[in-house]
Amino acid sequence: MTLAPIRTLVVFTLVLAVVSTPVLASVAGPPAPPVGYATTSAGTPQIDADSIDVDEFETWLDDTMATQLESYHVPGAAVVLVQDGEVVLAKGYGYADVESEAPIVANETVFGVGSTSKLVTWTAVMQGVEDGRLELDRDVNDYLTESPVTVPETYPEPITLEHLGTHTAGYEDAFDGTLVDDPSDLRPLGEVLAENQPNRVRPPGEYVAYSNYGAGLAGHVVAEEYETTFTDYVEDNIFTPLEMRDSTYDQPVPDSLQPRLSNGYVYQNGEYVAQEPQIWGIAPQGGAMRSTATDMGNFMLAYLNDGQYGSKRILEADTVADMHRTHVVKAPDEPELNGMAYGFIEMDRNDERIVGHWGDTAYFRSLLALYPERDTGLFVVYNAPGGHDARFELLQAFTDRYYPRSETPVVEPPAGAAERAAHLTGDYRSLTVSESSWHRVLGVMTRTVTVGTADDGYLTTQRLDGERRTWVELRPDVYEEVGGQERLVFQRDDEGRVTHLYFGNFGPATYERVPWDESLLVVEGTLAGGILAFVSMLVLWVGGFVWRRVRGRERPTDRERVSRWLLGATSLLWVATVVIFVLAWLNFNAEVASPSLALRVGRLLPYVALVGTLGSVVATALAWRDSYWTTPVRIHYTVVTLAAILVAWQLSFLRILVV
Repeated sequence: MTLAPIRTLVVFTLVLAVVSTPVLASVAGPPAPPVGYATTSAGTPQIDADSIDVDEFETWLDDTMATQLESYHVPGAAVVLVQDGEVVLAKGYGYADVESEAPIVANETVFGVGSTSKLVTWTAVMQGVEDGRLELDRDVNDYLTESPVTVPETYPEPITLEHLGTHTAGYEDAFDGTLVDDPSDLRPLGEVLAENQPNRVRPPGEYVAYSNYGAGLAGHVVAEEYETTFTDYVEDNIFTPLEMRDSTYDQPVPDSLQPRLSNGYVYQNGEYVAQEPQIWGIAPQGGAMRSTATDMGNFMLAYLNDGQYGSKRILEADTVADMHRTHVVKAPDEPELNGMAYGFIEMDRNDERIVGHWGDTAYFRSLLALYPERDTGLFVVYNAPGGHDARFELLQAFTDRYYPRSETPVVEPPAGAAERAAHLTGDYRSLTVSESSWHRVLGVMTRTVTVGTADDGYLTTQRLDGERRTWVELRPDVYEEVGGQERLVFQRDDEGRVTHLYFGNFGPATYERVPWDESLLVVEGTLAGGILAFVSMLVLWVGGFVWRRVRGRERPTDRERVSRWLLGATSLLWVATVVIFVLAWLNFNAEVASPSLALRVGRLLPYVALVGTLGSVVATALAWRDSYWTTPVRIHYTVVTLAAILVAWQLSFLRILVV
């Protein structure tokens, strides 16, 4: 069975109780954006008979992108396909500026490419390895002797550049320092990394857990070793030799590129609303880089040509091959499961070897995919959040069209599947979550997968407010998506207990099975139930006062009034706390860049509310001992006090209340 209807009711109750947001799109949308602006002037390359037909590909791509922009509410995108050492096609779709109807031009429009540019960071690291200045298996502290950053010796095993490049360093997720409000707030990279270092929460090398901080630290190691800044190093050693003239980490973007910047958009109430650019405090993690689609095409060409672009070489062929090989196998019993190459994420589909990266900022989504054995690369970037799903859909559609799957998909569960599936149900939470700050809310709520069962032994998975996916068993603990090709793999410990879950197409993540009391249903149900209990207390608190005045009832004793005021004020504090942190979650990027006054106050309120809760426990005991009020009123008071205790427990789990 599935818990989705219950979860939907719980989430709706909680959110409705505290906030509503104007993000629902109306049925009618803006005028359809133009399709197919600006094929670059590079001309049609000469390609051999086994290569992709340019005209056929362009026709297919035009239709595909037109559908995507409309379906996913994206005003514009750009695509580059390279093959056999040439740009096959570079093309823009839709608008870079909706208001002025400025079209996207593939070799002119500048986008934020997000974490796709982490590949630039790992390229810089491997250049240092080739120079002999860096070693992948050496303690990174050895490179930080003159830096304000020192990695703590939390575990006997040190963190190395190998761990950083495969996202196995064991850091908790962290966002502090990643965003600022204005370029004038930017500070030296070493200082930002030192002041915002996340905790080491597991030994390095055990599990893959994507880490922005890890990439930032790796870029800092390069800068320290070469006694320069990361941005200057990249400009001199990567952008210049690759002729990526329209790529930059500078913030704000240089004046020469400003007129060609694409706006980032959100789709609200049937309209595209332009957003202010984000300012990134840790450049090597990827968010700060802006580039054109064709510049990213140059980057792909270099990696497909063994590290050489034209007459310039950025890496040796052996280094490129080493970066593209598998470095981390997440489940040894399922070697075909996508894991991590070095810096590159494995994206294999249809038995095709694919490595690359994707990138997310608040308003841009990108994806770079290399097919090394086909000498082919695909890059796409979108200027709205709808590109999140669109890019993976494009990758799968392209692979299906030109490198189709050979085997027949399984559609029926084998005998005994239902019994085996029942042992796999529950919640699995990504290891990429914060363990020490209120940022944990984001990870717990959006990076938890609930596994359930459907009829006849099928499995289901669902994230918060996400689409439910159905899976069929291939063999015990290995499933394939119905109607798709992605694998779902469960891992057991030495005693046969299911401990972890992996999605086949999502290499840089590990999901850990959580106990029942940390499930989303318990977290959401406790908070929603608490809000309802607190609201009922506030209604009776105020209503009782009015009732007594109107009816001329006897004035309560001082002890009764103190007890009611205590729990009433405590209820108000808990409601205010939940409201503040729901709003902080909804405005997460802004709160990371510059915490609001409300958030700063909200971080103090739960401690005051906790004191009130403890006082209410004493008041509850006195009410029953001395028979305050009627029995129903005492029961209600007790229930609300219990709700306060449970809410405090859950807020402690979410690190909003740290005791």
